[in-house]
Amino acid sequence: MSRIFALLICFLVPLFSLENIALKDIVKELNTPTSKPIIMPKTKKFLEQTHAWFDYQGELSALLAQKIHDKKDLKIRIFGDSHIAGDFLSHQLRGLLFESNAFGFVYPLYPAYHQNITLAYESENITLINVRKDEYADYPMGGIVAQPSKLPARIKLTPKIQLPMATLTKIIFKSPHKKEAILIQDAHDKRYKINAKRADVWQTIELNLQYPFEVQFLDEKVELGGFFIYQPKENRFVENIGINGAKSDIWRKWEERVFMQTMRLLPADLVILCYGSNDALYDNFNPQVFLKDYGDLIDKIKITNPDASILLIAPPTVVSKITPAKKTKKSKVTYKITKNFQPVKKSIHELAEQKHTLLFDMDDFMNESGGKKKWEELSLAKLDVHLLPLGYRLMADKIFYELERLK
Repeated sequence: MSRIFALLICFLVPLFSLENIALKDIVKELNTPTSKPIIMPKTKKFLEQTHAWFDYQGELSALLAQKIHDKKDLKIRIFGDSHIAGDFLSHQLRGLLFESNAFGFVYPLYPAYHQNITLAYESENITLINVRKDEYADYPMGGIVAQPSKLPARIKLTPKIQLPMATLTKIIFKSPHKKEAILIQDAHDKRYKINAKRADVWQTIELNLQYPFEVQFLDEKVELGGFFIYQPKENRFVENIGINGAKSDIWRKWEERVFMQTMRLLPADLVILCYGSNDALYDNFNPQVFLKDYGDLIDKIKITNPDASILLIAPPTVVSKITPAKKTKKSKVTYKITKNFQPVKKSIHELAEQKHTLLFDMDDFMNESGGKKKWEELSLAKLDVHLLPLGYRLMADKIFYELERLK
C-alpha cells in the first residue's frame, strides 16, 4: 500500500507542477497589452482543459447560441454582489463579446467601490440611499436611489464608448407632486422639464438624447432610481447591477411591482446571477430558505423575460478572517473556509438543476487551476473572498469561452 501511495505521489507532483507553470503562463498573457480584449493561445488551451461549467437549460441554449454567434443584438443583465459591483468581470465580457453600442440599465449614481467602467458620472449635492444599508419603503430594481442633499443638485452622465448620434434614454424617477420635478439638458443644449404623471410612484420618461446629458433636480424630494440607455433596434450591452455585501435575498427589498415592470422595459437575452458569497459568510445559513429566495428570483426573471437564458455563478472559495486569541502587533491575518461555503455551493448546484439554468462554478475553476493559494500567489485573488482584477478577467474569459461553445 505504501509503495502504491509513493507511486501516486510521484505521479501527481509533476501534474501539479505543470498546472502551476500553466497558470503562470496565463498570468503573463493576461498582463500582455492588447488593443482590445482577446483570449490568447495558452489561455485558450487552458480554458479548454478546465471544466466548472454545467448546462441544465436545454432548448434555450440554442436561442442564446444564435445571438452570441450573430453579435448584432445581444443584451446581458448581471445581478450580483461585490464580484460584480467592481465591473471587472462584466467589462471583460463586453470587450470579448462585441463593441458596445448601449448601456442598458445603469444606477442613478454608483456608490463608493462600485462602478461602470464605460460610463463616467459627475454629481453635485447628491445623497445615495443604498438597499444594503438604508431603510426605504419601495426600492426600485437594483436598490440604489439618488436624492438631493440640497439644491442645486445634479447628475451628469458621460459615455466612455462611442454612441450613435442620438440615444434613447428612459429615466426612472419619483416625485412627491405633479409639478416640474427634473430638468434634462443634453449635449445639443436641448432642455426638457419633466413632471410626474402620478405623485409618489416610480415612473419612467423616455427621451432621445445626445450624450453627455445632465439631470438637474427641481425639488429636494425628487428621487432617481436609474436609467435605461439603449438603441431603438439592435442593442449590444452587458449591464452591471451589483451591490457590495448582497445576499441572494437582496431583491426582496425591491418593490416587486416596480421590479417586474422594470425587467419588462428592456428584456435581456441572458441574465446572470452571482450570489452566494455573503450567504456563506453567515453562521445561520438555511438551505431551504436559500433555495426559496433564490428560486423565487429566478421565477420572476422567467416571468418577465421568458426568452432569456439564465446563468448562475457559484462563488469562489469563501473564507473568513480568524481572530487570534491573543492579538499582538506581530499577529498575521489568517483566513479559513467558512462552515457554510460547501452547503451554499451544493445548494446553487441543486438550484441550477431544479430551475434548468446554466451554471459556472468559480470555486471549481480555481481548484482546477491550482487552488485559491496559487491564485493569491499569482495576484489573481486576495486573501479574503474577493478576486483581483486579473482574476475576474480570467473568470470572464472562461464564461465567454463556454458561451461561445453553446449549441
